[in-house]
Amino acid sequence: MVCKVQLWGSYMDEKNLERVSLIRDDVALFIRPTVGDLRLIRDLLDCFGQVAGLKTNLLKSSATPIQCADEDIARTSQLLSCSIKSFPCTYLGLPLTVHKPTKADFMKVIDKVADKLPGWKAPLLNKAGRLVVVKTVLTAVTIHLLIAWDLPKWVIKAIDKLRRGFLWSGQKQANGGNCLISWGRVQQSLCYGGLGVLDLECLGWSLRLRWLWMLKTNANRPWAGLPIQVPAKARALFDMAVVTSVGNGSDTKFWMDRWLQGKTMAEWAPNLFRLVPKRVVKRRTVSQALTNRSWVADIRGALTVQWMDWSCGLIDQHHWKLSSSGCYSSKSAYDALFVGTIKFSSWKRIWKSWAPPNCKFFIWLAILNRCWTSDRLAKRGLPHHPSCPLCDQADESIQHILMQCVVARELWFQVLQKINLHAVSPPEASSRLTSWWSQSSRALPKDARKGFNSLVILVSWELWKHRNACVFEGVRPDVRAVLFAIVSKGQLCCRAGAVGLQELSLPSQVVVI
Repeated sequence: MVCKVQLWGSYMDEKNLERVSLIRDDVALFIRPTVGDLRLIRDLLDCFGQVAGLKTNLLKSSATPIQCADEDIARTSQLLSCSIKSFPCTYLGLPLTVHKPTKADFMKVIDKVADKLPGWKAPLLNKAGRLVVVKTVLTAVTIHLLIAWDLPKWVIKAIDKLRRGFLWSGQKQANGGNCLISWGRVQQSLCYGGLGVLDLECLGWSLRLRWLWMLKTNANRPWAGLPIQVPAKARALFDMAVVTSVGNGSDTKFWMDRWLQGKTMAEWAPNLFRLVPKRVVKRRTVSQALTNRSWVADIRGALTVQWMDWSCGLIDQHHWKLSSSGCYSSKSAYDALFVGTIKFSSWKRIWKSWAPPNCKFFIWLAILNRCWTSDRLAKRGLPHHPSCPLCDQADESIQHILMQCVVARELWFQVLQKINLHAVSPPEASSRLTSWWSQSSRALPKDARKGFNSLVILVSWELWKHRNACVFEGVRPDVRAVLFAIVSKGQLCCRAGAVGLQELSLPSQVVVI
């Protein structure tokens, strides 16, 4: 980049800053279009190529003038022998401009996410498969942008619309009936009852908070004078989570940092803090504030000069309270934004099991009562058959299908009897799946719980499939057919590495009499 004007103000006037940083690929050099600077850069690139063996091909390089005169552009082209491109431009996927990004720039971000949607492959994926695409592809596309940009809410909403539509319908958008769970619930972590799809707004906050951490641990970085797009809510989290051990006080803000017994000076002396100008609050370090004891004298009972003198020979140390290592991590910051959310008690039994992903997805929906059974169809005025298609003795609900139906209870009894766990069979006809599952799992040895949880999910999945076959294909209820399907599926899971199912001693075959 060839820059004629000083866009960063006082930042360019600071001394002892690194003006050139050479890396291997896609490096951008910001230089002034003077003869001396252009020749220096050319010689440095030649020297770097001879030393490192990574020679720069200027014919494949380009120069982008930023508010330069015609003679500056001609001089640059002559001395560097490279092509000239127009400004604004795109660098590493991000638009570079001296102005605020326009709506057209953000639309490119949305289009980039939409281009990653699988086309004809989408109908071949079940919901669990589409969930993997949402997590690993559609969400990952935005991470590079969120590190630098604070995306407007309308952009995040548009990207979420694409992610939500693909998850529930395999298309760019989904109607209300297709979305079985609210998007806010889907974006919660697994332990809170969601699917672990990252919230883009919170993800952006946690990624950009790293800039504050890097700035606090090393204030002499070349980009230290640039503005960081972090909202007040995220900055408050950062201030809460960083604890400073003061050494010489040169890297610690006197009023803003938590350097005195885990609190800020504003918390120790709020009345005094109100009288301090904001420009002083943001800049004053501990070492500056303690010079001539001018600030210590105003704070009675909270600070002594002798206490500070003990550590004057050390450098300041900053610790991130939310991680065991004491260093900042985006994951710990992201998780902290959801502290206080109600835990989902069944999450480990579901997601830590050996069951196939589509079976886990189903049991998650079943526990949240989001399967399309007759009771839910009746609430929405949709056509349905009210009685259970398996027993035809009671109204249909997901709890009835999986636990309370006589066909389901007979199946549970036979499955658990074959693996010598008949003692944990559902005790009553009114038993609910979650309560029985939790009590039975706790009653087993720890080494058998994971296999048992996988078996519960597998039985529930095959029951649901048999129910659908009875409703849509006219199949007659048959416990032996479901039991045979469970054994066959269990054997496949064992071959795939489900060690716990092998320890449960599933029968190798089912004899039908």
